[in-house]
Amino acid sequence: MFCRSAILVAIAVADLAFSATIEIVAQAAYDKPDPLEFAPNEIIAAVGDVLEFHFAGPGTGVLGSNHSVAQGDFENPCNPAPNGFFSGYMAVNATSTEADMVFRVPVTSTDPMVFYCTQGTHCTRGMHGVVNGADDQTLQSYRRSITVNRNAVAPNTTGGGEMVPNNISRILPAETPGAACSAKASLVLILVGLGLALLIAQ
Repeated sequence: MFCRSAILVAIAVADLAFSATIEIVAQAAYDKPDPLEFAPNEIIAAVGDVLEFHFAGPGTGVLGSNHSVAQGDFENPCNPAPNGFFSGYMAVNATSTEADMVFRVPVTSTDPMVFYCTQGTHCTRGMHGVVNGADDQTLQSYRRSITVNRNAVAPNTTGGGEMVPNNISRILPAETPGAACSAKASLVLILVGLGLALLIAQ
């Protein structure tokens, strides 16, 4: 039993080594004709990855606002998906570069998914994004389906993700692709070796 448990733990840790946290920033980029955006707004994510939504403030050179993020419906733009995630509204302190909290959403499927800001007309003005876009469910097709500049609809309740402190000190320096791959491969080999050693010891 101990051996089997140890191997399962090793496999779980190996899976974590290959998962990614994808940072998405809700912001107003005033160097663009219509500044409201999520950056990036087209994302490729695997099961096990985490979408981490940050909410920018004036300290980044943009005007802070009261943005949000909600899971949307491709068939009904700027409206919430049934049982989708919703952060609630994230006000940013006037002296902060970002909101004090970030909203983390686990990726549980590789199916296309759309998200949007529920604040006023932000969604119809371009503040939306797509994860794993494919076929007729892409960022471009979603934008084409928005034909009226109107207020977005917000879900009735928050949920579907985790609100955690925005601790920028947690962020590790960027790795080169080769270095990242090598480090992850080494970790997996160590974990597999540990599992085999425990198996032999029984």
